[in-house]
Amino acid sequence: MPAQRIDGRSLATELRAELAARSSALRERGIHPRLLITLVGKDESSVAYVRNLQRTGAHAGIDVFIDELPFDATASAVRARLERAAADASIHGVMLQQPLPEHLSIRSIADAIPVDKDVDGTHPTNQGHLAFGSGSEFVPATPAAVMLLLQRSPAWPLAGRRAVMVGRSVVVGLPVAMLMLAQDATVTVLHKESRDLQPFVRMAEVLVVATGVPGLITGDMITPGVTIIDVGTTIVEGVLKGDVDFASVASVAGALTPVPGGVGPVTNVALLRNVIKAAGRLAAPR
Repeated sequence: MPAQRIDGRSLATELRAELAARSSALRERGIHPRLLITLVGKDESSVAYVRNLQRTGAHAGIDVFIDELPFDATASAVRARLERAAADASIHGVMLQQPLPEHLSIRSIADAIPVDKDVDGTHPTNQGHLAFGSGSEFVPATPAAVMLLLQRSPAWPLAGRRAVMVGRSVVVGLPVAMLMLAQDATVTVLHKESRDLQPFVRMAEVLVVATGVPGLITGDMITPGVTIIDVGTTIVEGVLKGDVDFASVASVAGALTPVPGGVGPVTNVALLRNVIKAAGRLAAPR
């Protein structure tokens, strides 16, 4: 049987309706949710992502502004922009778009993101809460989207399941691994320095892939019935490709996210949910 398609677009539609209702309630109280995205350079994928966030935000009643810096901006210049946003009471969420140009290190900048506006969970404090399982205020958007999609999959709940995370980036791989651990999955993390993906991939009941290597996972590598979340997005000859070879995997897996139409649409909404959460503090009883 072909794999169940885990449809991110339909889930995102449901979540957007919830966002719009919550945003409307805040606006009635005079609170206009606002997100500021600091964008360094003109990376094609990043520009497309933030423009899409603007469109999604407009439909949900969330104002999304882009603060553009040149590709050669220094770390101190980026930090200054983030610190300025921290002092602006009209801004509820702040995000530093990644990837950054090669001359910039996220480790040298992340602590300048205001921790109470850090809607993509990048500040070391929020990363630390996530690592300690102590309730990060803001779960990073893409990992949050992965978990929302897993909740709609046959693999949920994850307790006791063998889960494999391919990729260890601080943006996706490590947070997803920690979130799956928090759900009591047995988690193995693989990465580019791993000697081999096997036998781990074949043992997986849940497989999350975030490497940026198109077609890395093929149907002959997996066990029938596995649930796969494909986070990869690479443009190949003008076509968006995932890390999973969809054609060969779809006839073996039990459930699978497509690219496009899987993680991407839910990521946008997950980020904007954090903006609403941040803005909602102003409406909370004191």
